[in-house]
Amino acid sequence: MRKIKMIIVIATCIALTSQVNINLFVPGFIISLAVIILPVLLYFNREFKPIVLIFITGLAFPLYRGFILYFNNTNLDQVVRFVSPDILFYFTYGLLYYFLYWKRENTNLTNFFISTVISDFVSNVFEISVMLKLNGFKYFIFQDLVIIAFIRTTIAVCVILLLKYYSFLLVSEEHEDRYRKLILITSKLKSEIYFMNKNKTDIEGVMKKAYNLYKTLSANNYPIEFANASLDVAKDVHEIKKDYISVIRGLEELFNEKNDYVKMGIKDIAKIIEADINEYLKSNKLNIAVDFKIYTDFIVDKHYYLVSILRNLIHNSIDSMREKKNGYISIAIKKDLDECIFVVSDNGKGIKSENIDYIFNPGFSTRFNEETGDICRGIGLAHVKGIIEEVFSGSITVVSKEREGTEFTIKIREDKIGGEIE
Repeated sequence: MRKIKMIIVIATCIALTSQVNINLFVPGFIISLAVIILPVLLYFNREFKPIVLIFITGLAFPLYRGFILYFNNTNLDQVVRFVSPDILFYFTYGLLYYFLYWKRENTNLTNFFISTVISDFVSNVFEISVMLKLNGFKYFIFQDLVIIAFIRTTIAVCVILLLKYYSFLLVSEEHEDRYRKLILITSKLKSEIYFMNKNKTDIEGVMKKAYNLYKTLSANNYPIEFANASLDVAKDVHEIKKDYISVIRGLEELFNEKNDYVKMGIKDIAKIIEADINEYLKSNKLNIAVDFKIYTDFIVDKHYYLVSILRNLIHNSIDSMREKKNGYISIAIKKDLDECIFVVSDNGKGIKSENIDYIFNPGFSTRFNEETGDICRGIGLAHVKGIIEEVFSGSITVVSKEREGTEFTIKIREDKIGGEIE
């Protein structure tokens, strides 16, 4: 059923485009746009046998042309005389294309070009021979038909190349989009794994405290149910810890050391983040401009962590100016001697002076959901600071003025982040 529909669509396209034409040599002989579109359709629909496809087209087009001629007060004999050579043209074209190109096992655009030129030229010779009844043939007609066949085929091949290039661009864009999303997802997961590993220590601390409480209660003759309750807490925390560690190991298996040391240039990292942020701003209809200024390109080894750091700081800036009419975020990246410096600044509402000393503390957040009252999650500035200091041995500082904006400055030694661009 699908093939039948496609054949009908192709035949209709040929019939419609045939109306763009010029008359040459003898009345009724036309050079139409259809014979440019035809090889393009044949090239991209190789699953159809050209003989079947062109035979149906060879009937559909003459019938369509015949109806137009008939309703324009052309008598039936003239209609038949005009359309019968068209049928011969398409039948001849289909047979030649089938044997010269379609049946070949190894084909390329060169084969296609030569086969199409021959098919076009010979079919036109047969058509005009019938119309002239083999009389009045002159050399210039053959010469013109060769030129026409060459030009039409050249245009068809150019259309094919353009369509292929367009298809290639779409595929490349799709692959680039998938790669960008993979980088972003991986950066989130690796950051979560990092935090989960840090939280293992906290879980162990809770377990030890519960067990020490059990020993204290037992040693001081407190009621046995108190001691047993504290021991149960220690056991439960231990079971939670085992499951927690199992989850961490499962995630870590997805990201071995080889993936940890894949290198990326800072310009490529910036492009990925910028595309993601702009997509977020557009989907949330936020009037905020994001400006990346890369003064020096350099290599970043553990780029997943850097993506998490910069994205978190940029989203903090976005949250500080959601109601602002003309928000602006600047991300300046440069090298100064042996340091890589990242400056993320905005013209948002700033940080209150009483909060500035606490923003890097664990659990601190000024963001919350007004509907539920829940504190907004994210990796948080405490975790940002932790990654910068523990993964990159760097530093982060902040300067902020209420109602004017905030500026975060990250400094990481070149030998800790990667190195010069290769």
